[in-house]
Amino acid sequence: MDKGDKNMKTRIFNIMQYQNHPETGAQLLTEEQIKSGLDHKSIDKWAYILHDKDVYHEEDELNDPTKKAGDKKPPHWHIVLQFKSAVEIGVISRWFGVPENFIEVPKGFGRDKFLDCVQYLTHEDEKQQVLGKYRYPDEEVKASPNFNFRKKLDDRLKNLEKYGRDISYKDQIMLDVMNGRKTLRDVESEDPVFHQKYLKELQAKRHYFLQKCKPPALRINFYVYGLGGNGKDAMSRYLAMALFPEAENIDDLIFPVGAGNVTFEGYDGEPILIWSDRRSLQLVKSLGGKENFFNVFDPIPRKIRQNIKGSSVNLLNTINIVNGQETYEDFLDNIVKVKNDKGEYVVGEDRGQSYRRFPFIIPVNDKYFDILYNRGFINNNRAEFCFYDLIARINGKFSDIAAFCGNDEELQMEAAKECLEPLKKQYDIVIKEKTGKPKSKEELHQWLSDNGIGKILESDETNCNDEEIFKIDDEDIYLIDDSPIGEFEMPDDEIEGK
Repeated sequence: MDKGDKNMKTRIFNIMQYQNHPETGAQLLTEEQIKSGLDHKSIDKWAYILHDKDVYHEEDELNDPTKKAGDKKPPHWHIVLQFKSAVEIGVISRWFGVPENFIEVPKGFGRDKFLDCVQYLTHEDEKQQVLGKYRYPDEEVKASPNFNFRKKLDDRLKNLEKYGRDISYKDQIMLDVMNGRKTLRDVESEDPVFHQKYLKELQAKRHYFLQKCKPPALRINFYVYGLGGNGKDAMSRYLAMALFPEAENIDDLIFPVGAGNVTFEGYDGEPILIWSDRRSLQLVKSLGGKENFFNVFDPIPRKIRQNIKGSSVNLLNTINIVNGQETYEDFLDNIVKVKNDKGEYVVGEDRGQSYRRFPFIIPVNDKYFDILYNRGFINNNRAEFCFYDLIARINGKFSDIAAFCGNDEELQMEAAKECLEPLKKQYDIVIKEKTGKPKSKEELHQWLSDNGIGKILESDETNCNDEEIFKIDDEDIYLIDDSPIGEFEMPDDEIEGK
């Protein structure tokens, strides 16, 4: 460390001053003076300690025969300061009443100089312990409220072991975002100035994390429908609360899907997508066609990137909530409509493709709402995909509930849990049934053997002659809309204004 001149400006300072003059006994620095010096908003963080158990060592005696090895050193203060912006040493001298030659400026590159000085306060460093210096307990270190010095030192040690060097504050945050330990909202909440200054870099790191994530094992889709004013949007939000009852901030879980060309603009990995006031064919068109619609709403999603302006995004949501005014039959049938030979739009034979993607349907009435569940989804029976069973009919209207609860999220969450308890119960059953515990290789082999899957069939086991072996059953034929993606043709009655 270098002694600085009073005009030098920097951000980190290390002060050492005796409590009393070693020769005259005159008082030099008190804790009250230290607290007064620390009472300045320009100081970002600080730590200090009184060293009153230090003793002289043989090296001290060799350098100065008046200092005998084993004798106690005069009590002295160590104060470490870090400022938000550079200040002059002369300013520090005035604030603490300490001569400039007792104020040091840490030097060096590639290390956290502030933490170097803080680490010295306890003498915990291996070099200090080899010299036989007293190890001061953590409790004797006083630190600013925003600075957990022990955690910072422990984290620093982990980084040194992992990366072989110190990690700066900026690098640490960027690593946390890039590895998913922090979201952009976390950074904004913890350090809004940093968030504003490095927003583009943070967004790039977050984008990198989202792109490398695997898609969820299961994605569940809900369709909420009813006339205008019946509370479809309120129902969608309360549904999200019911599915995540432990959420501290529901807005961190919900991504309101945009319209037009900004469908996924700003997506940040939220687990719930809410598609508000969507008509079936408009929804398909906004996703570039039926094929991509099936991808986005696939119960077992694949990693398929969705385009955003100048880039792409990897959807990680486990839930889609769509609301609109079409009945569920119209909504799901319209998705798979195709043109027949006469140029008329008819429901295609792949209607099960749309029905199986929406296991939960919620019709919203003026006075009550129903919860319907797809029979074929839980039974894995394609013949039952177009059938829904009533789980419960529940009295009440969520627009009224929303008006009563206002902006009180605690009340909103309580209302969601109570009114949507039957749905949450069925949802939990689905999650358990469809995911369950991971299977082992042994279980896989046993299951294949028990069900005869993978067995080579003899000709007499096929129940058909050779001419029929390659015949395709009509039930396996799906009529595919071969319109180019992005050129989806909309029926006249779906065009706005008609």
